[in-house]
Amino acid sequence: MTSRERILGTLGHTEPDRVPIDLGGMRSTGIHVKAYRRLADYLGYCDLPVKVFDVHQMLAFVDEEIRREVHSDAIELKRLNGGFGTRIDSWIRRDIFEDGSRYLFPDGFDPRVKEDGSLVIERDGIEVATMPRGGHYFDRSYFPLAHAESEEEISALVLPKLTGEEIEFLKVQLTGIRKSTDCAVIGAFGGNFLEAGHSMFGYQEFMERLITDLPLMEYFLDRLLESYQIDLERYLAAVGDEIDIIQIGDDYGTQGNTAISPRVFRSIFKPRLKAVCDFIHSRKPELFIFLHSCGSIYPFIPDFIDAGIQILNPVQTNARNMEPEKLKREFGKDIVFWGGGCETQHTLPFGSLKEVEDDVKKRIDIFAPGGGFVFAPIHNIQSEIPPEKIKMLFDCAYEYGSSNAQ
Repeated sequence: MTSRERILGTLGHTEPDRVPIDLGGMRSTGIHVKAYRRLADYLGYCDLPVKVFDVHQMLAFVDEEIRREVHSDAIELKRLNGGFGTRIDSWIRRDIFEDGSRYLFPDGFDPRVKEDGSLVIERDGIEVATMPRGGHYFDRSYFPLAHAESEEEISALVLPKLTGEEIEFLKVQLTGIRKSTDCAVIGAFGGNFLEAGHSMFGYQEFMERLITDLPLMEYFLDRLLESYQIDLERYLAAVGDEIDIIQIGDDYGTQGNTAISPRVFRSIFKPRLKAVCDFIHSRKPELFIFLHSCGSIYPFIPDFIDAGIQILNPVQTNARNMEPEKLKREFGKDIVFWGGGCETQHTLPFGSLKEVEDDVKKRIDIFAPGGGFVFAPIHNIQSEIPPEKIKMLFDCAYEYGSSNAQ
């Protein structure tokens, strides 16, 4: 089977020739640039330049050579924005980490070093993101609607984002993907609501205003929905026939519970999520819709399915009520689990090679029967994970997932 056939088979809840694997198919199945640099060196690709395509999370662009080494079956059609106003259609070299490596960053990435050694990204004289000295990521520090009090202020900032220039970028990128690989293609769209509120208003501000200023927050969410539908119309017309999956995302869970109550989710967020899914399937009925949502989201999974979600990631099985056996038993026929393949908070960083291997095998035994499972660790591989452990992780998924195939 080709990688694309393998993915599509398991999305159709049939068992392919082996368990499909993903590294870097979307922004939550990726790898930190430091770990990627060490992995590339370990695999003998010492001269391979490492590109940071996501400035916020410091995620590495997974090259075709590495993708083949780890047997990955999926690839991301990336958006032009690399984070905080940068763009990934051209690259510049920067040395910001203490490991001595120089990485390629998206054009426009030019952080300022403060006296305390932290890094700051500025736009129009405003600090929009910071990385503390010795840190691994940039954190958002500016929320443009934090003090907004009117619909006019919201309407001025919540607008469609997909330009003609980006559409051409997507088309060229997609042509290159189809020529160089047989992978399934995941179109990164976004389309979040809860996270958009956090990004625009600030986390606490937005959560409080859902209680104290709900009419204005619903106006904000409706403007978001309108902007997403305008962008989706153009996006799907441009690339919808050539991608296999479209990825949207919203973190509705925390480690110990849902981030919002079921009542708030079902009355405020689910109708808008469903509107996005309905819009996609009205234009491209064959396209699979992929939702990224971290955390303890067990109560919402039936709602996701009802809204039109077909794929769930990252399957954070160490969160409350997210036991893998329960998820597979209750929802395995109705949704695809993309992730959950290795526990990344404790086992991957701190476990022995044998413990990682055992974890991978146990999870394949649970999730793989009947299809509906794509192997990926629970969220991104972090900076400190040694390359031999990463290689073993994917080798184990490949070999054990092949030996257990029907």
